[in-house]
Amino acid sequence: MKEPKFYKGLAVLMATVVAGLIAEGALRLLALVPSISAASSNYTSSPYLAYGPKPFSHVTGKSPTGEFAYDNTCNSLGLRDEEHALQKPAGVFRILGLGDSFTYGTGAHFEESYLYLLEQSLNARPGPHPRVEIIKAGVPRFFPEPERMLLESLGRKFEPDLIIVGFLPNDVVDTYLGLDAVTVDKSGFLLTRQAAELGAFGLVLYKYSYLCRLVLAKYVSWRISREYRPDLVSPYQENGPYEATWGKIEEEYGKMAALAKVLGAELLVLHIPQQGPWTERHNYPPHRLGQWAQAKGVAFLDCLPAMKQAAPSKRLYYPQDGHCTPAGYAIIADELAKYLTEKRLVP
Repeated sequence: MKEPKFYKGLAVLMATVVAGLIAEGALRLLALVPSISAASSNYTSSPYLAYGPKPFSHVTGKSPTGEFAYDNTCNSLGLRDEEHALQKPAGVFRILGLGDSFTYGTGAHFEESYLYLLEQSLNARPGPHPRVEIIKAGVPRFFPEPERMLLESLGRKFEPDLIIVGFLPNDVVDTYLGLDAVTVDKSGFLLTRQAAELGAFGLVLYKYSYLCRLVLAKYVSWRISREYRPDLVSPYQENGPYEATWGKIEEEYGKMAALAKVLGAELLVLHIPQQGPWTERHNYPPHRLGQWAQAKGVAFLDCLPAMKQAAPSKRLYYPQDGHCTPAGYAIIADELAKYLTEKRLVP
């Protein structure tokens, strides 16, 4: 007598479930799937930020690569900074620092971020000078357009005397993808557009199952690769596929420069290189930005030469994560302090 198809199907289902449970247990036991960073589930939207860390939040944990621990606290505005009065105190020179996760200081303690180090350095100068106060407004995953939006909506209210905006070559890719490339779900996770399309059930599976996380991560990566296949050399290529995107970046910086002028402030564009090894093609972004800045009367600082000089003797970036180490942020802060002093952009 033949075994009914129902029992065969049930046996296959049970075997699949058991295999899945074994795979789930093995992945957890061997830690073969990166854990979800608490920092990536700490986002919200606000009147001032397209998205950003939650106000008054405090998250701790390890980076997905395990290369560093983090302990991040945000103020009432969702910025990784101390509280500042909107109205500038008398006798204070204010700097507004805009940028992405490098300006936020990912990979370093708050006291090791380059804006904090810069503030300390400028205030430690000998001789009489006003107290320097830096509004540290770096937000992970930001790029020129949301940085300009932050300046227009909130940054201007701090009455800055100087605005420093950090640029990295990945800003070209993020600008190409646009503001709708990421969203924040109800639980505070920052999601790519493709991940958000998994729906609520798919996101639950991703959060709580290592096996599903592994499968869904590969699926989302495949979706992104189908919808977006840039040549990795393109951001460093003159008249390449990103030419229109470069124009958009220059347009956003032009808007920042115009607003800075209205506020009576100076604008400084800061080029922070991404992890090396660096070749001749990596000179293109600072060369292009430098030419634009000179034509527009905007200050420009390139940190690539200093990073190249220090790289043989210091570990400036986390190899897997790609963010700067505290030593890398210290180089950026030193270069900024020297530039601002030599160019008399700070009194």
